Amino acid sequence: MNDNPLKKFFINVMTSGKSFDGMDEARMDSLVRYILLNSLIFMGGSLLFIFGFENLSTGLYAAAFFDILMGCTTLLGFVVLRTNAPFIVSGLLTVVPFMFLCAFFAQSGGAQGSGVLWSYSFPMMAIFLLGMKVGIILSSMLFVFIGLSVFLPGFSMMTFETSFAFRTVAVYALVLACTIVYEQTKIVKDRWVARLTSALKAERDEVTAMKDNLKDGVFMMDADFIIQPQYSRALGGILSEESLAGRSFLELLSSSVQQKERETLHDYFQMVINRSYDAQMLEDINPLHQFLYVHPATGERKNLRCSFASVDRDKGQVLILGTIHDSTVEVELQAQLSEEESKRQEEMHSLFEVIHVEPRVLNDFIEDAEYEFDRINAILKDQSLDSSKIMVQIYQCVHAIKSNAVILGLKRFAAKLHLLEDVIRDLREQEAVSFEEILHITVELDKLMKIKDGYRNLIDRIKAFNFGSDRMQEEQVLVQTLERVVSKAAEDLVKKAHLTVSAIDPRALSQGPRRAMKEILTQLIRNAVYHGIETPELREQYGKESSGSIELSITMKNDTIGINLSDDGKGLDFDAIREKAQSMKLIDDPEQLKDKNVLTRVLFSPGFSTAGEADMHAGRGVGLSLVRDRLKELKGAVKLLTEPGKGTTFKIVLPAEAAASSGVRTA
Repeated sequence: MNDNPLKKFFINVMTSGKSFDGMDEARMDSLVRYILLNSLIFMGGSLLFIFGFENLSTGLYAAAFFDILMGCTTLLGFVVLRTNAPFIVSGLLTVVPFMFLCAFFAQSGGAQGSGVLWSYSFPMMAIFLLGMKVGIILSSMLFVFIGLSVFLPGFSMMTFETSFAFRTVAVYALVLACTIVYEQTKIVKDRWVARLTSALKAERDEVTAMKDNLKDGVFMMDADFIIQPQYSRALGGILSEESLAGRSFLELLSSSVQQKERETLHDYFQMVINRSYDAQMLEDINPLHQFLYVHPATGERKNLRCSFASVDRDKGQVLILGTIHDSTVEVELQAQLSEEESKRQEEMHSLFEVIHVEPRVLNDFIEDAEYEFDRINAILKDQSLDSSKIMVQIYQCVHAIKSNAVILGLKRFAAKLHLLEDVIRDLREQEAVSFEEILHITVELDKLMKIKDGYRNLIDRIKAFNFGSDRMQEEQVLVQTLERVVSKAAEDLVKKAHLTVSAIDPRALSQGPRRAMKEILTQLIRNAVYHGIETPELREQYGKESSGSIELSITMKNDTIGINLSDDGKGLDFDAIREKAQSMKLIDDPEQLKDKNVLTRVLFSPGFSTAGEADMHAGRGVGLSLVRDRLKELKGAVKLLTEPGKGTTFKIVLPAEAAASSGVRTA
């Protein structure tokens, strides 16, 4: 926009106050015609008035009248040109008077016979301003009049020589022909340009449509990594920015990549510009092939995938063509698919693990696990317990679940429980446990509960269970479970052992705490296989059967349940117990270290174990301490008898009503 008032006025006059914004070929042609016509009006009109007043001063009144009349007609064309009237009206008001002027000069001869020369400019003016059809008609009319003026005697006020007449007509015809050829050529050119312009516009519109509808962000950046004005509409949405032109691409990534990584990017872009490697190699080393984009202001996160290529421009300039794809949904979907696949694999592994387990036994395991998880929840909610006691009790519950999982061959589940035991063991040794640490345990427990729920679902898929009230079934489940404890522990420890059940009173299972009894027996049997039963080679050296024997009886008399569990192993190693008790500072009195009854009680201390190192079966020091705590809850008692080289016996007494009085569930 020009602020010069004089220049604005001049432009307004020459363009007749018309607006030619949004210039194209047609508008440019109209502008030129307006400027030319206004120029002719001012110059031609001024000359007509000058000639008119000159003729008036010399007494040539007819010529003066004609000149002034034509000048007024021309000015009328100027006025009409500023209205909404068609351009041709003003053109005719200018061209037609000029045609009459040329005819007048040709008929009158003009000054020294030169009047006819004015006509040479008419064809160009007429055809350019009025178009081919009207221009040719008016030019032809003037051609005929000039021919009559120079060839017909008496028609003109002057007499022309024949050679001059021929030259005059021939030159006019030549000018007319050249003007027609030029204008026709211009018309053809304009049509070709119009078609080309239309094709280019259509192509540009297609490119624009594609650019605006691309799902990927496409942009150009220069050697300084500045984003150029032309970029796809999707780019702003992907980067969550409204205006990107003129901004540094590296600065946009300031929250997404570290300074050292930006230096790497700088070097990479230089390689793209210099074409240091082929396209495939550049793509292979692309640092932004897949990365996490973090919006500098909002912190919004997106997974993006970028690719870059060099593009040649004018004067040897090289730009970087960048393409950005928002792969957030794809990444999330892939993560979901991976999670689903992981869950499916977990289910398959779980299925293969449980498919060999008798459904009633597996169901019993799940109910026991649920019971222990409930105990853990109650422990976590008990505000009367300090952190150390909480860890000890949770430790026991997790150990109980793990023991049962090991028995059934649920290796993956048992392994996860084993890892959780490691965490709890370390926390148990701390003076205080933070909320975050307890929260971590809670999260891990939640994961384990989901696995347990998966086992439950698998059971439902395999078959429907029918657990009747037949006490023989309860006995079968218990015996089968304990037999699995023996066989699994012996197999894993490369030993041989078997369980012999001498007696089980059905009343003990119906009236006693069946679940607690099974938990206690499981721990004692595993302890017997691990610590008591020798390897087959050693047993044969001692004159024993290669397979160790564990004998169980459960009786009931006068509302009292008696449980006897004995093995024919090596018995208690009091030297090892004494050494361990000293190292753990459990006994300070030297005299007590000699007392076998005191050493026996030490076995039930939390964390006490004579095993060299902890594994899936022993070494945690949890089993016997769990037995002690369960018996305490049940108001029961235990007596331990041992004889070196011959074995160990646990005698347990429980009141039948212990379940009701202690709150421990029976079944």
